[in-house]
Amino acid sequence: PLMPAGVHPVRRLRYSHFGCNVVHEDIALGPKVDAHEAKFAIKHVVEDVGGRLPAEHGHGTEYVAPEASRQRWMAMDPTNCLNPGVGGLPYCAHYIDGEAQ
Repeated sequence: PLMPAGVHPVRRLRYSHFGCNVVHEDIALGPKVDAHEAKFAIKHVVEDVGGRLPAEHGHGTEYVAPEASRQRWMAMDPTNCLNPGVGGLPYCAHYIDGEAQ
């Protein structure tokens, strides 16, 4: 997708996995760019055209996962010991009585 207004990459690197429809893009930003702000601006542009970030490797701790994903992870890891804090789930053991935050 096009870059959001005000985000001017120094370099864009694209690569993919052979045989599966996954494309990665690394974006190098200049030293005066707020990388956190740029990341979320890019995320919104991708979502506006129907994409999802991150689509392949999970949601990490910066993005809230879809509710279906959160419920699936809670069922698979009831003690919250495998990936605490991922996808908007809490960091504490047992998800505070089974509830995601």
